[in-house]
Amino acid sequence: MGMHRSGTSMLTGALSICGMYIGKNLLSGARDNPTGHFEDKRFLNINNSILIKNGGSWHTPPDSLAYQGMKGAMLEFLSRPEWDNHEPSGWKDPRTCLTFPLWYNLIHPEEIRVVLIERSRAAIIQSLKKRNGFPEAKSARLAQIHYRRAYENIRKQGVRHFVTHYESLLSKRGGADELESICNFLGLDYPEAESPRRKKLEAFINPKLNHNRRTE
Repeated sequence: MGMHRSGTSMLTGALSICGMYIGKNLLSGARDNPTGHFEDKRFLNINNSILIKNGGSWHTPPDSLAYQGMKGAMLEFLSRPEWDNHEPSGWKDPRTCLTFPLWYNLIHPEEIRVVLIERSRAAIIQSLKKRNGFPEAKSARLAQIHYRRAYENIRKQGVRHFVTHYESLLSKRGGADELESICNFLGLDYPEAESPRRKKLEAFINPKLNHNRRTE
C-alpha cells in the first residue's frame, strides 16, 4: 500500500523479481510508469467499483465504505486457484489504502502482510501536479487521507506490516539492505549477489526514473 505516486509500482515490480507472484492479468505500463504498474486489472477494477458505488473515487475519497454488492466479486477474486498455486502472492493498488478494511474481512488475518511505502509529500505533490494537474492543496489533502487511513486500518486490526520509504529504496548505500529486509518480512528469497535475478533487480530499481526529487 501507499499513496499514488509514492513508488508502489517500483516496489511491487522489485518484489515480483524477488519471487512474489502478482498475477498475469496486469495493467500495462504508461508514460508516467514506463516499467509497468504491476497491478492486477481485476483487483484494480474491484477497488474502483467499490469507491464509485460509495459515491467517490481515489481523488474524491468517500467518508465511509460498504461492500455495495461487491463482496461476491471480491470473494471470487480471492478464491482464484492461481493465488494458492503461487505462494506468496500479493496485490498492489494505492486505492487499497482506502478499501483495505473490506478486503481484511474476507482474508484470514494470519495470511496478511502489508508493506506500506512512504514518500516525501513534496515529491508526491509535484508528481500529481505533473500527471493530473492537481493543485498542491488537493494533492496534499489526498496524501494525508490515504496515509492516515492506511495507518489507521492496519493498526486497528493489528496487521503485521513493514513501513519503507521510496527514497530509502533508491539509496545507493542502503537500498539493497532495505529491500532485503522487506523480502525477509514477506518470506521471499532475496537474490544472491551477481546472480541473474540480482542483476535484473539492480537494473530495475533505477534512480533515473525518479523525476520528482523533492524533500519536505
